[in-house]
Amino acid sequence: MTRGHAEARLLVRLVERLQRFAERFDDDFADIPLATQQHTDFQRQVLAGCRSIPTGQTLTYQELATLAGSPRSARAVGNVMASNRFAPIVPCHRVVGSGDGLGGYSAPAGLTLKRQLLAAEARRAGESPRRRGSH
Repeated sequence: MTRGHAEARLLVRLVERLQRFAERFDDDFADIPLATQQHTDFQRQVLAGCRSIPTGQTLTYQELATLAGSPRSARAVGNVMASNRFAPIVPCHRVVGSGDGLGGYSAPAGLTLKRQLLAAEARRAGESPRRRGSH
């Protein structure tokens, strides 16, 4: 099999997984590699931290900044999330503002879609959306 055929098969499989995710929210895509060569170390840390947020849970921008090793960089985390090219493989909808705020969401339907994704994932997890580590 040529490299082109292997890449095409991988792409077809990814599309199938994304379609299933849209119905069931049952894939964390952890095995999917990301092309992050153009990203800084900080951006890669933020993307990796975001990928570690389990379905049905959220982190604040501040918590993700801390996880990425830069606790005073919540706004920079917001910038990384706003430019996320890998959604939903990097589930940026799981990153929320402090307090009760959702923060932003740059997808076409914006915060409406973010709310819908969080609610669907919470239903899948059998609970209301919660912050990681909360009870």
